[in-house]
Amino acid sequence: MKGELPVVGGRVPHLIFDKLQTLCQETGQSQSDVLREALAAYLNVNTPESAHSLDKRVAALERKVNKLVQLV
Repeated sequence: MKGELPVVGGRVPHLIFDKLQTLCQETGQSQSDVLREALAAYLNVNTPESAHSLDKRVAALERKVNKLVQLV
């Protein structure tokens, strides 16, 4: 179907899965977002989605920094 993304599955060691979970919690990204970005980087593919995701991550980090600045 047009617009739907294909699904890819695979098994990973527990250590990698735990780090993925931690990253998702820290950044607010989904597992799919992180895996898409990682595969795109590994395959040297730039996509509009990766740029949009990076913008979202930077905005989230800026919000966290602003909260920390208010605490100091």
